[in-house]
Amino acid sequence: MSLTFERLKKQDLLLSAVLYEKIPKEELIQHLSQVRGEQFDLIDSWAYEALEAEVKSMVEKKHEEFKRTRTMSMEEEILIKPNVIINDEKNYRETIQCKQLAPNRIVLYYVENPQIIIQPRIPEYKIIEGNTFTPNYVNYCVVVGQFGSNVWRRVEHFYWLQEALQQQYPDSLIPPLPAKTLFRKFTPEHISKRCKMLEQFLSAILNNHLLRQSDFIEGFLFLDDDIKFKQLQASSTVLKQPTKYSDYANQEGQVILEFNPMMDKYFMDINNYMLNTNDIYKELTDNSRFMVNSMKDFIVKVKNLAGSIGSLKEATKAFNLKNIVGSLPLLEFVYTLLEEYFVDWSTNLNKLVNTLNENLYEFFRFQRDMQNQCVELISNRNRAQCKYLKEFQDLMKKKHKYFTTEPIEKWEMITEIDKIKIKQSQILSYHFMLPKETQEVEELKMRFAYINRQAYQQITQYFDNKGISYTTRMCNMSIRKKENAAQHTQYVEKIASQFMQIVAMRNGEIPNLKQEWIDQYLNPLRISCIIR
Repeated sequence: MSLTFERLKKQDLLLSAVLYEKIPKEELIQHLSQVRGEQFDLIDSWAYEALEAEVKSMVEKKHEEFKRTRTMSMEEEILIKPNVIINDEKNYRETIQCKQLAPNRIVLYYVENPQIIIQPRIPEYKIIEGNTFTPNYVNYCVVVGQFGSNVWRRVEHFYWLQEALQQQYPDSLIPPLPAKTLFRKFTPEHISKRCKMLEQFLSAILNNHLLRQSDFIEGFLFLDDDIKFKQLQASSTVLKQPTKYSDYANQEGQVILEFNPMMDKYFMDINNYMLNTNDIYKELTDNSRFMVNSMKDFIVKVKNLAGSIGSLKEATKAFNLKNIVGSLPLLEFVYTLLEEYFVDWSTNLNKLVNTLNENLYEFFRFQRDMQNQCVELISNRNRAQCKYLKEFQDLMKKKHKYFTTEPIEKWEMITEIDKIKIKQSQILSYHFMLPKETQEVEELKMRFAYINRQAYQQITQYFDNKGISYTTRMCNMSIRKKENAAQHTQYVEKIASQFMQIVAMRNGEIPNLKQEWIDQYLNPLRISCIIR
């Protein structure tokens, strides 16, 4: 597993021990510190398996001590439910076994290389001309360097992948894609911009622990046989969303349903954080786009300047070709150097603009869209919570009314337990009365717990990956900027050296340079005429 996901699993393991197993935080830290020493504070110093074994051992000892000191009541014996660690109005956690997926080559690569981030690239594209019945379209070459693979995909294939993942993993954080346009655009600038968005879309999928387990992303990246790829697409059309949690499929072979007050607070705070920073991301996007466009305008002016100097050079060259006496070879050479200088400057600026556009504007734009997806996921989670709480509260009011005023015959109970004993216990009465409505509310609770757990895991992983993405992009941008600056500096130093030689020659400081300079830079025919 990746380092990011393993860290999240270790944090979740410790949190569960404190919240659900009721192990005091200080006692847990003290126990683990005795095993590992002062390094316990560095959670990354623990392998997940070792940490899990220590926590499990501690929990088992707690359970044995609990059994020795306390006998279950009749209500507890009746209401106990397998795999449910805790179940009350504010806290709930249940583990359900589901279908276990065999790891695909992407998952296996991350297991063997947890420190590596797979970043698909789209280095080239082809515009395919259509005919009377089919419009033109763009074919994108998707390359995954770690696997040495490259496949050609249309933009429709990206939208298919997004829909297939939404169907396979409902209530997950599916990365956004560029909006579909009514009219197709085939300008290099538009296609280049779309390439960057598509790259980030694929990268976000591969950095998501759940989504990269899908056969659809594996086939998308590696199937270069058109027939097999169409078969894969066809298989997604018959895929149905799971109706039972045991029908879900993932690498772990289990689905966790969970909610608690700490998670409620997290969602409230992270939602406010994203809403507050959404306007900032819009400013970052707008400012970086303005900066890139301003630099593009400046590059045009630099190129125009180079063109004007080039025109001066050509005019001077034409004059020199017609006039041996009074020719201006030195001025022609100066114009040549100036033109080369500004052409190189515009080329260097263009590389810088491309770097900024890719690592700032396009990146900030994608992160803004990803945050909007997170906000939408939290909204779905909040709606599920509100629906569950409303139905739960209405049902509890109804049960209270039945328990206090209605005869037991109206409770609709289906049980072999003595109803008189049930009537004597409010807990048992609430559990057995109105079974159909109780089951409906139970399903709403499980639905909310599932979405809550999914949203928590997906969003925390997204923000962890976000920091890594920032770091990676800033490093790449700095390296490319340094390389471009080094090339430009080297060229500028060469031109500056030539200008200095000209000045030195004019001042008579290098008397032997004139013939050498003439041999190197002027037309040999005119040189011989000038020397004579």
